[in-house]
Amino acid sequence: MNKTILIGAALLGLAAAPAALAQTVTGTVNVTGSVAARCVVITGGSGSSFSGSIPLGELAGTDGTLSSTLSGSTNASPGGSTQFRVNCNSAAPKVTLSSTRLALSPTVTAPTGYANVIDYTAALDANLANGSTQTVSYVTAAALPAATVQSLSDSLANSANNLTVKAYALNTASGALLMAGNYSSVISITIEPV
Repeated sequence: MNKTILIGAALLGLAAAPAALAQTVTGTVNVTGSVAARCVVITGGSGSSFSGSIPLGELAGTDGTLSSTLSGSTNASPGGSTQFRVNCNSAAPKVTLSSTRLALSPTVTAPTGYANVIDYTAALDANLANGSTQTVSYVTAAALPAATVQSLSDSLANSANNLTVKAYALNTASGALLMAGNYSSVISITIEPV
């Protein structure tokens, strides 16, 4: 009987041994994720494209030449503008800007002393997160220059209408009469997260 008690006590001691050896353990678990660099249109379009128009109205003054209001327009007081909101989650988005000339459509050959195309400055004013505005501009000409490519100095502002597209400083040959008809041009803008 004493043997049974001793064997039982020994077994009970072995069962209690792991509990006596247990100590506190610690560990770590890493949680990770990522955000892809992207730009998305919020107002003025959807997804990855936006569009609008800048109606300049009557282009000619009462004498038939380019309106002095349009030829004298500036970035601060443009001939016309439109606004959009684009959200980009990168620190310095890259903007590419170009434009076609404002041309009579359908095209008709302009006689001497007349104009069927109007050159101008296309501009994109970008409101930035640091509270400043950065302007990217492109000037049309008979031989269209390469597109303007410029990185913004900060992130786009997280606000309504953070992009303003403008047309200003319209010009033709001095004293040229504008041919009658409808004129059109396309301003092309690409905004890339960098």
